[in-house]
Order: sequence, then structure tokens, then C-alpha cells
Amino acid sequence: MEPEEIAQNVFNRIVNFCTNNYDDTVECMTNHNPDDLSVFIDSYLTDEEDEAIENSDENFWESVKKEYEKLWKEGMSSYIGSYLSDELKMLAESIIQDAELCDACKARRLKAYAEALHKFANAIQQALQNGKPLDEGELYDWFKKLGDVAFGVKNYAYYEEVDYYESPYDLLDDNEKLEVLSDLLDTTADVLYDIEQNYLPNLGVLTNNS
Repeated sequence: MEPEEIAQNVFNRIVNFCTNNYDDTVECMTNHNPDDLSVFIDSYLTDEEDEAIENSDENFWESVKKEYEKLWKEGMSSYIGSYLSDELKMLAESIIQDAELCDACKARRLKAYAEALHKFANAIQQALQNGKPLDEGELYDWFKKLGDVAFGVKNYAYYEEVDYYESPYDLLDDNEKLEVLSDLLDTTADVLYDIEQNYLPNLGVLTNNS
């Protein structure tokens, strides 16, 4: 067997395990990060794969590790991008669903959120153009700012949740980080469209595109 095949098989089994046994797939995948591969890999090997590794040299094992790391980072970039994208949508929806806000207040807050999203999108575009991703601290600060606008207060539970799910971002290579940012840029466009074309008009607010 080739090391690439073993790494792919192990990765597929881990994704299957995490998806079917954990509500929190990101947490499970983080617990199966490449640095700890030697700790948990035995639980995901067939006898044939285990034998192939045992009867091979160090280069074979290093190839398995390298391929698994590549697959893991690609998978994690997708999970992180999806989660953070959902957060951007949730923040807009939280404004609409806030029963304590009058319609005029919701409209003002939605406009403020849209303005903050525009600034976030500009920062992402700059990072993508330069090929230099936002670092973890910068990305976290942006989500804090967006949360402050959407909630109207400092929401520490939200801060902790974003920090928890964003932490694996720092384990990714620049290419994977840029993939995450690309996903987020697409989502900002979707959320801005919803604000302009759906949320504000439903609140009786005329928009520039209406």
C-alpha cells in the first residue's frame, strides 16, 4: 500500500467518526490534529495498513504524516470557513429576531452591521490581493467588532464561542487561511444582499437598490 492511500483512508475514517459521534465536528477534528497522529492512528488502521507501516522505513511513515497533514488542513479550512460564515449570517438574523428592538431600531442596527461588514470585506479583499491572510488575532478582532454591532453590547459568550472555533485557524497554512477568508468574503456578499433586499425592505426601509 502507498502512504497516500493509508493517509486518505485514515482521514476518511476520522471524518466519519467525528461526523457521526460528535455534535461538534470542529472539536473532534482538532483532537485529531496532525501533531498527534502517532497517538491515535492505530485506532483507525486496518491490519493490512498497520502491517504496511510496521514493515516500512521512516520515509514511508513521514509520507503518511505529510499527506494526512495536507488532508487535515484542507478539511479544517472548510469546517472553519463554514462555521464562521454561519456566524456572519446569525448576527444579522439576531438583529431581526430581537423582540426588544423596535423596527426602526432594527433598521439602524442592520445598517450599522452592513457598514461593519463592508469594512470587513475590504480587509479580506486586501488580504487576498496581497496573498497574506489575516492572522488569528486580526480575524478574532473583526468578529468581536461585528458582534458588538449586532448585539449592541459586549457579548462575552459570543466572544468565547468565536474564539473557540476560530482557534484552529492558526494551525492552517497561509493557503488554507486564504481559503477560509475567500469563503467569508462570499458570505459577506450574501449577507449584505439579504440586508439590502430582504431585511430592510421588510422593515419598511427603502434601500439604494430598491
